[in-house]
This record gives sequence, C-alpha cells and structure tokens, in this order.
Amino acid sequence: MKKKLVLVDGSSYIYRAFYALPPLTSPTGLPTGAVYGFIRMLSKLMSQLNPEYIAVVFDLPGKTFRHKQYAEYKATRKETPDDMKIQMPVLKDLLRLWGIKIIEVEGYEADDIIATLAKKGREKGYEVIIVTPDKDMMQLVEEGIYLLNPVTEELFDREKVKEKYGIYPEQFVDYLAVVGDTVDNIIGVKGVGPKTAQKLLNEFGSLENILQNLDRIKPKLKEAFEEAVDRLEQNRFLVKLKTDIDLPLEPEDLKKEKADLVKLKEKFEELGFKTLVKEIGKGKKIEEKAEQKKLF
Repeated sequence: MKKKLVLVDGSSYIYRAFYALPPLTSPTGLPTGAVYGFIRMLSKLMSQLNPEYIAVVFDLPGKTFRHKQYAEYKATRKETPDDMKIQMPVLKDLLRLWGIKIIEVEGYEADDIIATLAKKGREKGYEVIIVTPDKDMMQLVEEGIYLLNPVTEELFDREKVKEKYGIYPEQFVDYLAVVGDTVDNIIGVKGVGPKTAQKLLNEFGSLENILQNLDRIKPKLKEAFEEAVDRLEQNRFLVKLKTDIDLPLEPEDLKKEKADLVKLKEKFEELGFKTLVKEIGKGKKIEEKAEQKKLF
C-alpha cells in the first residue's frame, strides 16, 4: 500500500478560521479564535485521513520572486490583521507539540512549496493529498496527486477537475492566465470570463493554440486577445506554481512524530480550550490502550 503524504495549505486554513469564528480570547486576553478554528479543522482532517506523513505550509511575510517580475502582484490585498499575526506563534507551537512539521521558505509562497513537495512525493511513490480551498492548485492534480477542498469536502482527481471546471488540470495555468485574478491583482483578457475561457480551451486545447488561431474566433474576442498578448505571458508566469524549489527536505522527513499530549493539554488549558482539553484526555487514554496492546 502507498504511503500517504498530506500537505496542508496553512495560510488559507488560518484565514478561514480567523473569519469563520467570533473573536475568542484566552483567560489572559490573548485572541485565540483563529488558533481554535485551525486546530478544530486540522483535528477533523487527521481523523478522516490518518496520515503517516504530514506538513503544514505557511506563507512568510514579504515579497516573493513574483514581485520581481510584476511589482503590482497582490498589491490590492489587505494587510494581515494584527489579531491574526499575534496568533501565529501560538498556533505553530501547538503544531510542533502535535508532532506536525511546519514549512516556510523565504521568497516563495506556500503554494510553490506545496507544489514542489507534491511532485517529489509522487515521484517517490507516495499518494499525495493537497488540502486547500484554493482553485489555483488544481493545476497540480494528476495521477498520484489529489486535492481535498476542506470547505466542501470534495476530493479532486483529474476527471473531477474536468467535471467541476470544464477543463483538465494541465489547462489550468492557461485558464487562470486568461480569466485573471482580482485577489492577486492579475489582469486577464478583457471581457473573457470562466465560461468563455473554458469554451476556447476545449476548442483549441491551450492558450498558445488560441493565439495561433485568432482568425477563427469572433472579432471582438480576437481584439481582446490581441490587446492582452504581452500581458498573457506574464500572467502565465505569475499563476504557474514552481515545482522545483531547492528544499532541504524529502517526503520521508515529514513523518508525523508522536504528539506531546501532556504539554498540549497544558497549552489548551492556558488558552481556555475546554472542549479540546477533554478531547485530548480521550486521545491519551486511546494511546495508552494501544501501547498496552503492544506490550501483551
């Protein structure tokens, strides 16, 4: 049976947790909503997938290699709220106590780190599951690499991507380049939305083929593509995930270590996570029973 490697997009997880829950605070007044939501979601994921290998990947603050190419990249994004920034060190402490690896690389986004690790994992025979609600990562789906959307709980293989988005994963970079992305401040082809982009990619197969056959499309569309030609090459660069970052890590290094349940319980108590304290108590008993079975 293949080893399972789970790669969690920690940055999207914490944003979702931060905005999904009301502002919680610890007994000492520390904001804790994002931490609580994150741990809750991750706990559910661990129960569902029970991975032997797992990493949570975060973006680091600061510019990436994409900003060198396009200074306006993500310029429209809001600053990370201070209440979320304060919670990051607390969350990372909890993940380490849980035995889960945290990965961050300066100059690269979490998506690129995940892309590199996913390809490495697949090449080494792992079954890789990327956990993210970010549709940009659909471009990574192939035999041996799957995407789990933690919001809808849909698991995507190649055919599921086609069913949902009307195109295959290998067409996703071209699709994103054409439609653009307002969140990342990437300007697509004027007047071309998802449905038109899907239709054109199904007809011509790739962006390169669309550009080589502009005389076969409607004059208004042809004009829009001609106006965007120079920008489209840059768009492809911005949306294509890097799969060759020089990482000093192999999938084998991401084996989940044994959780320090005593310290985790102490931390949960400090943070006022009463439900999690009870759950960790149950987890400790289960672990003790498992150890006893091994002895006898």
